[in-house]
Amino acid sequence: MAKVLQTHSADQFAVLGCACTACTGVASSLRKHVGSTAGTDITKIMDHDLAQIKDSVAQAPPSDILLNGTISGGETDFYSYTLVAGQTYMFSLRGTGTNALGDTILLLYDDAGDLVNLDDDGGDGVNSLLTYTATYSGTHYIGAAAYPGSGLTGTYTLDAIVQPATDVVGDTFDDAASLNVNGVTFGFIDAGASPYGANYSEVDTYKIEVEAGKLYTIEMAGGADYDSSYDALPDGEVDPVLAIYDGAGNLVASADDINFASGDISAKITFLAQESGTYYVDALSWAPWTGGFTLTTSEVDLADINPLDSIDWVNANDVPFVDVNGTPTAYVYFGDSDENFGQTADDGSPMITFDWNDYEKGQVMEALEEYEKVIGTNYEITTDINQATFRLFKAESAEYGAYFFPQDPGYGADQGVGVFNILSGGWSFGQQQSLERGGYAFAVVLHEFGHAHGLAHPHDTGGGSDIMLGVTGSTGSYGLYNLNQGVYTVMSYNDAWDFHPDGPSPYNAAGVDNGWSGSLSAFDIAQLQIRYGASAYNTGNTTYYLTDVVDDAFYQTIWDTGGRDTIAYAGTMNATIDLTAATLDYSPTGGGMISYLDSPGVGLLRGGYTIANGVVIENATGGSGTDTLVGNDARNILTGNAGNDVLIGHGGDDILLGGAGKDTAIFSGNMAEYAFFREQDGSIRIVDRIADRDGNDLATDVETYQFADGSLAKAELKPSNMVRGTAGNDDLRGLNSYENRYEGGQGNDIMRGGNKSDMLLGGSGNDQYWGGLGADQFHFLGDEIEGASDQERLYDLKFQEGDQLIFGAFSEGTFSDTAHVNAYNSGGSAIIGSLEGLFEADMASDLVTVSRASPYNNNLLMRIETESGQLQDLLISNMWSSYASANHLDLATGVIA
Repeated sequence: MAKVLQTHSADQFAVLGCACTACTGVASSLRKHVGSTAGTDITKIMDHDLAQIKDSVAQAPPSDILLNGTISGGETDFYSYTLVAGQTYMFSLRGTGTNALGDTILLLYDDAGDLVNLDDDGGDGVNSLLTYTATYSGTHYIGAAAYPGSGLTGTYTLDAIVQPATDVVGDTFDDAASLNVNGVTFGFIDAGASPYGANYSEVDTYKIEVEAGKLYTIEMAGGADYDSSYDALPDGEVDPVLAIYDGAGNLVASADDINFASGDISAKITFLAQESGTYYVDALSWAPWTGGFTLTTSEVDLADINPLDSIDWVNANDVPFVDVNGTPTAYVYFGDSDENFGQTADDGSPMITFDWNDYEKGQVMEALEEYEKVIGTNYEITTDINQATFRLFKAESAEYGAYFFPQDPGYGADQGVGVFNILSGGWSFGQQQSLERGGYAFAVVLHEFGHAHGLAHPHDTGGGSDIMLGVTGSTGSYGLYNLNQGVYTVMSYNDAWDFHPDGPSPYNAAGVDNGWSGSLSAFDIAQLQIRYGASAYNTGNTTYYLTDVVDDAFYQTIWDTGGRDTIAYAGTMNATIDLTAATLDYSPTGGGMISYLDSPGVGLLRGGYTIANGVVIENATGGSGTDTLVGNDARNILTGNAGNDVLIGHGGDDILLGGAGKDTAIFSGNMAEYAFFREQDGSIRIVDRIADRDGNDLATDVETYQFADGSLAKAELKPSNMVRGTAGNDDLRGLNSYENRYEGGQGNDIMRGGNKSDMLLGGSGNDQYWGGLGADQFHFLGDEIEGASDQERLYDLKFQEGDQLIFGAFSEGTFSDTAHVNAYNSGGSAIIGSLEGLFEADMASDLVTVSRASPYNNNLLMRIETESGQLQDLLISNMWSSYASANHLDLATGVIA
């Protein structure tokens, strides 16, 4: 992690880089880039004489070509080109295919075999890009290779593009050229004026079709690699700038350098499309540079990407736990000052190590308890090196904060070795308070043991992990939805929560022992449980208190597997308590929502809770400040207490207790989508007519009710037993204790009656009716029932005394030949317009009423079970003409009256 180094000043700390194994190991993924040329004369390493070149050369076409090749063992592939003096060419070498070459080198030789130019990482990522204006007409040689000494192999694509005589890509939306999605587009920055002003080059404008909800990344590379100086670029290299606009011409995003500090001056933008349509991309450079460039684009459906892949050290085996009485157990060995197990100091000499004191050992074991909680393992100290699972050392370094080798076979005998720098992270400062739970050094221990258990950094590809979406650097780059933070994964270099309303946790003497990570975070817990399984923990009714004591505050994630639990605060600060558990996806809730205290005037207070995936915390209780309490899909009790609070129940049937003050309940839909009922004690019941949304909530001492389309004061609420649908497909529910009227309206609706006498009116569409208890009325306004085309369906018609089926006058089509209406129990009736089909009853004292005479020639088959249990079939032919005035049928006797 990017940890801080204690200086001799009592209140000043300096940032020191990390040397986790992803940074320092032989399979390094966090060097500035794989195969950095810094400090290396690559021209000597890649020198070839003319005979060598001619022995391996392949003739290439003269312009705008694409060649595929393979590097299998450190060789260089050469291609000969005939170039024209004064003409500008761009050469691009990229790793492609399923076994892509990981780090390319592009070489240009003249006809005498002399090296004219080369490029390491001037393309996107660690690919190569070189723009060259020929100084003579004749043969040139292009070499394609992997970075020397890297041992990398794989397939590549070599492109050669001739610069057109004129600028062929316009600088307006109307003239925009199409951009290849999930591909590479080649272009040239020409000389010319810029619409962005004198500091910039001319502009090439492209258009790209995007789909709402998908993530797009566009990287512009202009040939400048890590050895290029931004203010003195060689000929043909540019300093890219990107700007992206939506279809209305609004600026969506812009970007300059990916990482200026490390020398990566390419430009990259990652954005989430909010709506589908055409977006526009302006590609330009800082003046006065001209030359070739590539635009590499990718499109990602977030649903297909798992953020846990960014912290999974794929190449690591599981920790080799030993079964001790049924519990997986690992042994921790604290190395003495006369041991280093082959580790080296900054200068390459044998590492000098230091003895551990008892406090340090205790704090390391306390950090390991956080692993015990979530994966059910056990950790014991051992003095037997041969029994050790983990071997820990203390050292001094000016280059790293700490490192730990995972169980990756690539590290051989180093697996399980961890080194902690006592000059970093406040480790030795004061009374070593940085090692307290929630202190900075404690978070370092959590992070390093993450590596030991098979976790990777979210900002690199160490151990075969992915890079978290949107992350472009180890620090200061937070990725999509700002998920690259310690509060979501302790494997992040962006420690704790940088977006706390009062700012990041401070790196200073007063803040070194509080405000950092005191537990594993939601992503870490989930990935560890994939490897090792989950354990039961805190199975009873547990209350998790937010503290306003600065020295006691830190960030932690709740792992709780049972009981009815609460997050609570009892003080005067403003509390935000959110019961939403981590959803483990690329969304605002992916790493969980943070419950915390907003502490104006108490600038050092940093800490709070997130909730691990799969954990349900039912209740939230505020203090006397202005609190915001947010529920989940469970049956929550949200208690605001004093202060002007905001209560948001979300799904489930919640209890909203405002308490003293002017409180507000917030609902996600429009007012018309809710029914309101006033209880005898003055409480308001709010029923969401849309299923699986806000549920059936009971609010007490809540003064304002806020909806998507406005707010109502409590006095403005109009209690109603009307449950009315929308133009869509609705699932309408009332209250069991009320007589409800349901109006489905348009769409295919479901109407669910309660325990009282309800009226269910389907409206248009294919509706479903669930009567429930009570003397209900069912009104059918059209279509067929249980027929072969449009269908109205009846459920739970266990007729009660007074139940009625009312089939209105159908203008087109009646019951189909297979229509089937069932009546059960006793005392019901059916009032029917036009009907063809079957009516079945199995009880006495029921009544069928034909309410509308009609000239239609329809038949009705009545199947009746009399009181004696005898089945009788009664066929009424041409009933509308024969029985126009005889329209009552006694189901007890089968007699038409």
